[in-house]
Amino acid sequence: MIKKLLIFLVILSIVVPFADAVPLSDKTGLKFTFPVKTDDYSFVVEATGNLDITNLDFDKEKKSITLFVLSSLENNSLEVSFPNKLIGGNYSIFLDGEKFTPKLQTGSNTTFVTMDFIGMGKHNIMIVGTTYLDVFEIKDVIDYKISTGYVDDISENQSTNSIIFTLFDPGDNGILSIQLSDDVMMPFDDGSFVVMIDDVESDYVLDGDTMNISFNSNNEKIEIFGTYVVPEFYEIAPLVLATSFIGLIVLRKYKKLFI
Repeated sequence: MIKKLLIFLVILSIVVPFADAVPLSDKTGLKFTFPVKTDDYSFVVEATGNLDITNLDFDKEKKSITLFVLSSLENNSLEVSFPNKLIGGNYSIFLDGEKFTPKLQTGSNTTFVTMDFIGMGKHNIMIVGTTYLDVFEIKDVIDYKISTGYVDDISENQSTNSIIFTLFDPGDNGILSIQLSDDVMMPFDDGSFVVMIDDVESDYVLDGDTMNISFNSNNEKIEIFGTYVVPEFYEIAPLVLATSFIGLIVLRKYKKLFI
């Protein structure tokens, strides 16, 4: 008898977890996934709760996510997660048009909204941010001209503090002219940069605030090294874009020739 009781207790401890250790999604078992496509970007908004979510509406002008809920219970629990890139900044939450204070957790990439509320029937929950699509790509803030061929891509390498220009169909005696802001890339202590063309150290010339780099038809990559390159992330994008447009463009007046 004692042996059977011990076996029963072991099985019970396996199949019945403690409530405090179970995430909301496991406790409720109702998880909803909504794809959001806006301005050529694709995101996913996820919601978990002991209710039914009939629809989701995203309004980029209002910077808002609205969930339409149908509940058959009096006591409701809901957790919503969404990418900070979609909407960010300071959030305001509304339940049926009234401001609501949920539990809010914002990570580096995702925000979680957890809320408990009362009432059967239909509800709408609106999450409003202050920013929309704060996406920063370094190629959007670099001003350049190329005399022959094309710049196929511009990228940054945080490990080497460098900006990489990938060339397509370059011609002989070509010149890549670049204006770099201190907001994007910082020079070395002496005010200089290092330029590598296809991994070979090369010359550059400053004409006023413009860096001119010569290349030939067999070249594929031009890489500029400094002491800091701003990463392609989201929270500082408005500041970077604003300072880039207002304060365009500062390069230390320096000329360095490598022989």
